[in-house]
Amino acid sequence: MPMKPTRDALEALIAGLNGRLVVTADWLAVIALANHTLLTPVLFATLAHTGQRDRLPEEVGQYLQFIYRCNRDRNLRLRRQLNEAVAALNQGSVVPVLLKGAVPLFLSSSGRVPDRIMSDLDLAVETTKEGAARACLAKLGYAEVTVAGGMARPQDVGLLELRPYREIDREPPRLARRHGLRAKIPAPQSRALHWMMHDLIKEADYWRGRTDFRHLYDLARLAEQHKLDWAALRTSLPDQSARNAFDTQLLALSHFFGVSAPAQYVRRPWVRFQHWRRVFPLYHPVLGVPLRLVGNSLWGMWRLLHGDGLGRRSPLDFGRRATTILLDGDLGSKA
Repeated sequence: MPMKPTRDALEALIAGLNGRLVVTADWLAVIALANHTLLTPVLFATLAHTGQRDRLPEEVGQYLQFIYRCNRDRNLRLRRQLNEAVAALNQGSVVPVLLKGAVPLFLSSSGRVPDRIMSDLDLAVETTKEGAARACLAKLGYAEVTVAGGMARPQDVGLLELRPYREIDREPPRLARRHGLRAKIPAPQSRALHWMMHDLIKEADYWRGRTDFRHLYDLARLAEQHKLDWAALRTSLPDQSARNAFDTQLLALSHFFGVSAPAQYVRRPWVRFQHWRRVFPLYHPVLGVPLRLVGNSLWGMWRLLHGDGLGRRSPLDFGRRATTILLDGDLGSKA
């Protein structure tokens, strides 16, 4: 069943991610939500960094620290896996573009790794070099899996996703060197735009009223570390629908993490309505069911009308997929 957070648990989790401890929180509910959204290690790291760790209930602190340490060990293994893959690609005259969580993992110092949970490693290469890149990885023992672009080995802790590189703005990725390895790093503007469009448009969170709080937190930290030009990013979008989705995500960033957003974008009535449509089911899970059903139905109808493959499935397969969409069976770590 999809995760249905309570308002108090969500507000306590967001407060913790912002470095504020809610002493009266229902920690079982907060931890359940943090686990679901893959934010447990970040929650512990933030509270420890802001000096709140000793104020946690003892068992809660021990559990959060345990998950934090397990994730650190996993991320160390992921970094070794990433460096090995980049080295093999470099030897084949391929310089990959690192995407999403692979960027801070590659750039982190030897004694530290990012606190975030990463499900896989995302790399992109020029379309003309994709075949050569897959051949390089095959020599390391990687094999194709059913996930689009995915390659895996039994000894690894994460999937490696390799895809053709597509520019999403005018700023090219820069070359980064670490320990003799070469990789290209997208500009912060590009990384922000990729996260937003991936969640809101590709995975339809905008239409379906869903929120990926892990990516929203990543965006907030990216905005904190770099002066992002929201106006320039918005101008680069292809149509008004994408700009509406962009503005709605800006309002979510402002609402949950205090990110400064241009008032002319986030105060528009349509944007405020779309934000309410996403937030209301989080605070009122039962009352929000009709909103979710309407959003999921509209999204399913759009996919059917635009012929992206949903309508070409067998009746049984179509029924299963339609049920999954309507009931948020593909929610994953989103809320």
